[in-house]
Amino acid sequence: MDFEIIKLPKGKSAVLGKIVQDDLVSRQTIAVRDTDSLGMKGEFTIILIEGSEPALRRVLEIVGEEGTILKGQEKEETYKKIKDDEDNVAEGLGLMFG
Repeated sequence: MDFEIIKLPKGKSAVLGKIVQDDLVSRQTIAVRDTDSLGMKGEFTIILIEGSEPALRRVLEIVGEEGTILKGQEKEETYKKIKDDEDNVAEGLGLMFG
């Protein structure tokens, strides 16, 4: 599955609203994290979108110049941090309900 990671300044929450309200994009897998929760520097919201190529193109249109599209090593490292965070949450739930 293809994915994109967007880094939005904290004051650009309207862009996040447009992403999650878009009919095509909202049907994809979306994860939203603050940079603090991922151990990253800065005051940003990180958005991971996993899904179809048309939906990912639409996300890039919505974001435009409002945010940064992560690329290369930064994109891969951020993806790993988000997935590790999701695994930790799932593991914690398993201990509670297991």
